[in-house]
Amino acid sequence: MKKEQENFEAANAGYLAQSKFQPYIECYGIYSEGEMIGFSAVGQSPHNKSVWIVRHMVDAKHQGQGYGKAGLKKVIEHLRDKFSCAEIYLDVEPENEVAINLYKTAGFKMTDRKIEGNPVYKLDLSEYTEDY
Repeated sequence: MKKEQENFEAANAGYLAQSKFQPYIECYGIYSEGEMIGFSAVGQSPHNKSVWIVRHMVDAKHQGQGYGKAGLKKVIEHLRDKFSCAEIYLDVEPENEVAINLYKTAGFKMTDRKIEGNPVYKLDLSEYTEDY
């Protein structure tokens, strides 16, 4: 990731480890020509069954090329199909304007909730279109 984004994301290894102890977290790579260029962690809360994108990132040298958008579309499709959910949630650092713009373009809307100071966004799948 870019230097100015280093504070926005925890280490991918942490999410991989978390997925071993919390089986509701699933980890996926984003690939281009066989090379892993990004990473997503997703899951359904065991407490209230809400569906979350826990992490979505693309390596700095591959940003700005549409991989984040393409990966997000695949993640949304996967979550919709797997969980038959009506909504998908995520939280994002308020300073991470690039990510916020991607999520808003996809149809995520800010809610009144916050997690550790980060606003929570919700995607209503009844309004979702892949044409963004």
